[in-house]
Amino acid sequence: MRLSIDHQTGFRYDSPVRSSYNEARMAPQTRDGQTVWTSRITIEPTAWSFSYVDYWGTNVTTFELHEPHERLTVHSQAVVDTRGDEIAWDTERRPARNDLGWPALRDRGVIDPMTDFLTVTTRTAPPPELTARVAEVAQQPPRLAGLDVCRIVHDRLSYRRGSTTVNSTAAEVWELGTGVCQDYTHVALGALRSIGLPARYVSGYLHPGRDGSVGSTVVGESHSWVEWWCGSWVSYDPTQGRRLTDRYVRVGQGRDYGDVAPLRGTYSGGSSEMFVTVSMTELG
Repeated sequence: MRLSIDHQTGFRYDSPVRSSYNEARMAPQTRDGQTVWTSRITIEPTAWSFSYVDYWGTNVTTFELHEPHERLTVHSQAVVDTRGDEIAWDTERRPARNDLGWPALRDRGVIDPMTDFLTVTTRTAPPPELTARVAEVAQQPPRLAGLDVCRIVHDRLSYRRGSTTVNSTAAEVWELGTGVCQDYTHVALGALRSIGLPARYVSGYLHPGRDGSVGSTVVGESHSWVEWWCGSWVSYDPTQGRRLTDRYVRVGQGRDYGDVAPLRGTYSGGSSEMFVTVSMTELG
């Protein structure tokens, strides 16, 4: 699927801000399953900026403003070709030929380079109840164990906007039983790591797929999902309870949301209000 993505986010300030320092992680990446044809980030007011790829492999635009402004807008536009995971490994419960087994995953040759994705962070620490439940599925081949961990999370949680905050932890979400995609991802990450699967947070966009026709523009949304490593990275969406389709656009990855927040920074001034809009157009 070829998609045009228009993502605007920023802040409205109660009083003029004299200076601000920010990082935007909003530019999609070319990688397996995805080709970026065009990508542009614009900032209003015009700011001094430069771009780089961070430690986790995410495209970053860092910028700063040193003139009074009452509104900051970051506008990301991209055209991307996407390809979904066409192998029905999840519904057929079929490990891949090159998957590693548990003895290999527990070898220092894997643990050492994957330490970042095996470490449980504050956001992802699983509650004891979840740790006990996922331990019961950990005797299967690693790919299928990861699948069942995500299904446990999917079956436990209900999607409800506004029930959590950006700082909610996996333990809090599990107890509450509701959340949004960020929460599903954090809960799944902690559970996957608890059984010894290196796992990372992936951020991006999801085309809703409703009334989809070439040339139509729909309200899209920022989205997140997980990947675990068992010889290669396996992608799965615990919120939707499925492997990835061509409606997913990848932007970045890291240990948890803190590594991939679309826009973050600091400023000198009063209170602020954040705004976000995402629109997606199917081009073919």
